[in-house]
Amino acid sequence: MNKKYIQQWLIFKGGSIILMAVSLCYVYGVNDLVETFNTKSLIVLGDAIEYSGKVIICIGGIPMFIWVFFFALKMLFKKGIEPFKKYTTIGYIWMVISVVSFVLGFIASFVIPFILMVSPYTSCNVGKYSSYYVINPDLCKTIVPDQWVKK
Repeated sequence: MNKKYIQQWLIFKGGSIILMAVSLCYVYGVNDLVETFNTKSLIVLGDAIEYSGKVIICIGGIPMFIWVFFFALKMLFKKGIEPFKKYTTIGYIWMVISVVSFVLGFIASFVIPFILMVSPYTSCNVGKYSSYYVINPDLCKTIVPDQWVKK
């Protein structure tokens, strides 16, 4: 083997390891972020709702990073450094699902604020409480920011 091939092989395999690490870090980071900004309150619709559009987009991106992880894993165990000649059906299906979920999350992050505007909820708009929406503005004073965080 020549030196150039070995360098390309190391870059190919090293890139796949880096992609796998980035994917795992993203999924782990979003998991921790979702504990901070609870999106379950959008479904439950109690007196107070916590909403962050960034979290909705990040949640929509999780399937894409799962696909990237398995794609990089396939690259890691592939012999040689040539591009894939044949892709799997499940890979195509998962790729479509991941792109659709990311696009839907992106669109939802822009639609939900308009829905909240026409709903009876009012934004607290005060510092760390700016992501909270309440039915009665007096409830902004009673919000404990970490009430939904798992203990």
